[in-house]
Amino acid sequence: MYSIRVEMLRIFAVILVGYNEITFTDALQEVCNAEDFNAQCGRGEIIAMKSANLGRMKLGKCISQDFGHIGCQHSVIDKLDSLCSAKNECKMRKIARKDFETSTSHSPCPGGLEVYLDVDYDCVQAPIDSIPCQKHHAWMQV
Repeated sequence: MYSIRVEMLRIFAVILVGYNEITFTDALQEVCNAEDFNAQCGRGEIIAMKSANLGRMKLGKCISQDFGHIGCQHSVIDKLDSLCSAKNECKMRKIARKDFETSTSHSPCPGGLEVYLDVDYDCVQAPIDSIPCQKHHAWMQV
């Protein structure tokens, strides 16, 4: 599920740069409990979050045994969108369920089972006015 912010970033980039010059890099990450999450784009690109879920989506790298509740998940796109979208790089150290707990969200996964983070984002060309300027020193010869 795309967030409105992702679509707004894409539209803004197309308007500023022109459609033929836009490149999108798609990145999908499965981040296990206690691992670091690192979203990074190339020079002149920014992160546009597409989806972020915390749970036990499938057996794989992070979940090796089925103790039931495979498929339980909840969206954490709002948290990662606010932390990462429109930035060149975003990091979270040693992710844990508690990093995504708020008074309004409740995980459908039982508390004693490991969960992981499943994140999908694009790297889109940054609008020209959002790229930090490099300081250059000009020296004049006399």
